[in-house]
Amino acid sequence: MKRLSLLLAVALGLATAVSARPTVIECWFVEDAGGGKLAKKPAALLLRQGAESPPLRPDLAPERYLKIHDPAGALQAAFRQYPRDAPAPRCEMSLYVPLPASAKWLSGLTPEQSCPRALDGTWLMVSMSSPFLSLSSLLRPQSEPQPEPALITMATAVLTVFTHTPTPRIPMGQDALLDLSFAYVPLTPKAPSLAPGPPPFGLEWRRQHLGKGHLLLAVTPGLNGQVPAAREGAVAFAAWDDDEPWGPWTGNGTFWLPAVRPSQEGTYLATVHLPYLQGQITLELAVLSLSGPSLEDGIGLFLSAFLLLGLLKALGWAAAYLTTQNSMEKKTE
Repeated sequence: MKRLSLLLAVALGLATAVSARPTVIECWFVEDAGGGKLAKKPAALLLRQGAESPPLRPDLAPERYLKIHDPAGALQAAFRQYPRDAPAPRCEMSLYVPLPASAKWLSGLTPEQSCPRALDGTWLMVSMSSPFLSLSSLLRPQSEPQPEPALITMATAVLTVFTHTPTPRIPMGQDALLDLSFAYVPLTPKAPSLAPGPPPFGLEWRRQHLGKGHLLLAVTPGLNGQVPAAREGAVAFAAWDDDEPWGPWTGNGTFWLPAVRPSQEGTYLATVHLPYLQGQITLELAVLSLSGPSLEDGIGLFLSAFLLLGLLKALGWAAAYLTTQNSMEKKTE
């Protein structure tokens, strides 16, 4: 009886956790309005849907009301740890154009510069951000919306990249572990021209500084090629989680940075590269000072004391000079 009660409690807890995940994410569709301006239009993503019809949204154009097909379960996994009482993440959507990666060390991903015909058509990039989640997903919408009663467009989540720690706060001197997960759903499953198993991919981690992204780590699991050397002792656990022949596949690109220093805090960019597709998220690393003055504080205090001592010496010399001058003038008189 106790075991049955325990199982029931666990089941109710799981049901509560699942129900806490958002059903609809309100979003903004952002597009170029010309003249260097951007136009924003309301949009929405329907993440979970039962057997009933989608809710009516007469305020949305059908192409901006998307019912997400997520075979890899990446969006469900991304929101699994999202606090129930937390505000919904900020969400923006824009058009996306598949292109080969520009970096030379990624040339093995796209031996042909022209995109395959399977990638033709409309693509959308969705970005979500909150203190609990940073997510980017490439969506492939259907060409035509579903008919009445609710005009809605089906869209497949093809490449999704996310982290549950978008704002890590690491004490100075400790290792920083920045988690990163991703998932990929092939558009042409079981195609005769494709080899079974997950595709090769590229992973890069950069730190943003003065408007530029400085490369810290680059890896290409499954490819034979030269990559830039890692910097600052950085390591990534980059691999696919499974080797199913036809997908979908989930992967891990968690980043490890040893003994962080205050100079290493800032914005970090994590990018997952697949052939002609890229997903990128941002994280904000804060390095917390230990109790007592830091090295930078000590240097600042030393410089301040040095300048103050120099100023006092200068004042002393000036006073001595004036005293000598006054004495000489009195003797002359």
